[in-house]
Amino acid sequence: MGLQSPVDMAKDGLKDEHWYYSFLPYNISGGSTNALIPLFITEGLKGTVAQVGIVSAATSLASVPAGIMWGNLSDTSKRRVPFVLAGFLGVAFSLILMGLSQSISEYYIANFIFGFLGAAIAPVGTVMVLECFRKDEWPKRLGDFSKVGGIGWVIGLLLGTLWLMAFPSDADANPMRALFILAGALGFLSVFLGWRYMKEPVEKLSRHQLPPMELLRSPSYLMEKLRFMPQRLLYVVEMSQKNLYLRNFPTNLRRYYAVVFLAFTGFLCFYVALPTYLARTVGMSSAEVFAVYLASSFVSALLYSRAGGLVERFGGRKVQTFAFGLRVLIFPSFFLVTLLPLDLGGIFVLMCILSGLAGMCWALLAVAGDALVAKMSYRSFRSQSMGMYSSVRGVSTIIGSLFGGLVAQYFGYVALFLLSSLFIICALVLLFSTNVEGVADDLGTDVCLEQ
Repeated sequence: MGLQSPVDMAKDGLKDEHWYYSFLPYNISGGSTNALIPLFITEGLKGTVAQVGIVSAATSLASVPAGIMWGNLSDTSKRRVPFVLAGFLGVAFSLILMGLSQSISEYYIANFIFGFLGAAIAPVGTVMVLECFRKDEWPKRLGDFSKVGGIGWVIGLLLGTLWLMAFPSDADANPMRALFILAGALGFLSVFLGWRYMKEPVEKLSRHQLPPMELLRSPSYLMEKLRFMPQRLLYVVEMSQKNLYLRNFPTNLRRYYAVVFLAFTGFLCFYVALPTYLARTVGMSSAEVFAVYLASSFVSALLYSRAGGLVERFGGRKVQTFAFGLRVLIFPSFFLVTLLPLDLGGIFVLMCILSGLAGMCWALLAVAGDALVAKMSYRSFRSQSMGMYSSVRGVSTIIGSLFGGLVAQYFGYVALFLLSSLFIICALVLLFSTNVEGVADDLGTDVCLEQ
């Protein structure tokens, strides 16, 4: 069954099997504010790029442990709907607070609320999708749910672009504030749709019952963000001492976590400062900044399905090596293109092309990373290994956001872009020395399948 439009959905009375369309307004609000959140700090509140990094880090600092906490609380209480609705409500409320903020401190608080309460949506909502359908329907239903997220995210970016194009920012950044209010209203719409149409699943699943390799066949449409707020998250770390022993994670998997930490730290170092760089240094309008981000999300969404085939054909190591290596070149190129004898329109086009290439890399990296972690994990401990993988990415967003903002503030954007590439080069070196194609059995013996 294909995805319905919101109009068709309304005509059908929001059929039970399509309750996850209540996530659509939430995802639109996320897409419309992803680039807006850092831009508003510098353009609306007259803050610094260092403060951009601190706000992004604060959001991730709240969302990473909160995502683990909400996932565990939901699993323990065997309830799903209240957590999803609380997440929708928290996102809606915090976005409106952002639009009303008059100081950086107020903005910090709003972003912290956003990260803490919004983190309940992904780990709870995704498992809820699976609990509502038969196991043989999981790949299709999870794919449909992911498409809602991806389509909503791209629509949100397009909405933000058109909004700021129609209403250029004034001295008080009122159009930006209005966009926050609109995004908050979309969040409240998700609250209403969820309250009206979501039903608590009768049959409950434990996360360790979920077979990763089957579920990974459907693209996640997880868009690269300025903060750790995944749209689809199946696995979270179960907070108990027995699940956190080092022996639960094979040696090659632990080394790969270090690869992921280095790479994602580099990614966030770059992306946390990119909106401010494009607006203040390059001279782009807020609408043009949104368009650059739209190029990345659009290309990555198009390539998710094909990325899985490339991983199967060439292997996760080769795919990630290519994507890492390309990003090493792409990040400094955002500065190099400004040296070309082009007007702002020509530079804008090149920035969109570079952003689209970075989005292509993201699709490859995300799909290959999930597959590699699932392959390297002990079969009886795969859920925890995938949850730890998500947590490592989240921690790297905190470090990368803080580091990126401070380096850009005190050493400049050129130094930051080079540093971002250096982090990725270090990740590449470690990737080459790690047997990421090895499969671990439940006795802890690494069996090499492919060199």
